[in-house]
Amino acid sequence: MKKRHHILGVDLGGTKILAAVFDERGRLLSREKKATKPELGTATVINRVEECVHEALAAAAIPHTEIAALGIGVPGPIDPKGEIVRVAPNLHWKDVPLARLLRKHLDVPVTVVNDVQAGTMAVAALGAGRKLKDFACMFVGTGLGGGIVINGELYKGSTGMAGEVGHMVVVPDDGPKCGCGNRGCLEAVASRSAIVRRIVNEIEDGRKSVVKQLCDGDLKRIRSRILATAYRDGDELVREVLHAAADYIGIGAANLINVLNPQAVILGGGVIEALGDRLLPRITKSAWAHVIAPTPQRVNIKDSGLGDDAGILGAALAARQLVG
Repeated sequence: MKKRHHILGVDLGGTKILAAVFDERGRLLSREKKATKPELGTATVINRVEECVHEALAAAAIPHTEIAALGIGVPGPIDPKGEIVRVAPNLHWKDVPLARLLRKHLDVPVTVVNDVQAGTMAVAALGAGRKLKDFACMFVGTGLGGGIVINGELYKGSTGMAGEVGHMVVVPDDGPKCGCGNRGCLEAVASRSAIVRRIVNEIEDGRKSVVKQLCDGDLKRIRSRILATAYRDGDELVREVLHAAADYIGIGAANLINVLNPQAVILGGGVIEALGDRLLPRITKSAWAHVIAPTPQRVNIKDSGLGDDAGILGAALAARQLVG
């Protein structure tokens, strides 16, 4: 029987699904993308994951029989065995046995990991954290999550939920409602969902913005690239909202620095991939305004270097560990 060498890495987000095929040396052979559409229900989302996987395999011209394992990153806490998604607010999921369902339909070993913990693994192995032993990650996308590496090891905490930086409270009084049920979370004011929600509300209240033209009048289609284009065009509303989000991300980074004293805080995700060059200076300035007793040897705040691929890379690393 021919040995299976190829690995599938999937990043399941609240907005999009990314699926990629990697060879035995970890080289990316193909990448496919599909809208998640969580409003259509759990079964539909899982079907869309499977479709995206098959499209990635076809793009790489790799038959299903050559796949050794699949790793999938999901935005929420996962049980310790890597089988069940305990809760995923952006997907409206609770206790979904994702590994079993995917194994049943794809007939390959499957491991489920928290998406930002997977991204942090990728940053440690392949990105800006390669030479660091102590760092924290913040991934700004549909939601806002993070991961922590201490002494070269991913820190998961007592129940595997460490690194939920998006749910540190930064607006304690009458903050906006977060998907987790609390108010004033960092995710509720600085994720792309929060950014888009504020922009849409302002446009509907009469504010002018090029965003409406860039998405052909359909405000549900606003994505990071549209935000980046509007920002670079000098759109006043988009700049105002993104600057406020960057200030909050800086506060989140400062909290991590004050608590963990890491070598670096590393930023990733779709918003950073699209706008990191414009927002990183403001994020850094905000962070240092809130760090206690800053020293001349400041903690580096920098881009992950992996763009929006951190999730699929980390999921593939988890899948590789599954088969040894």
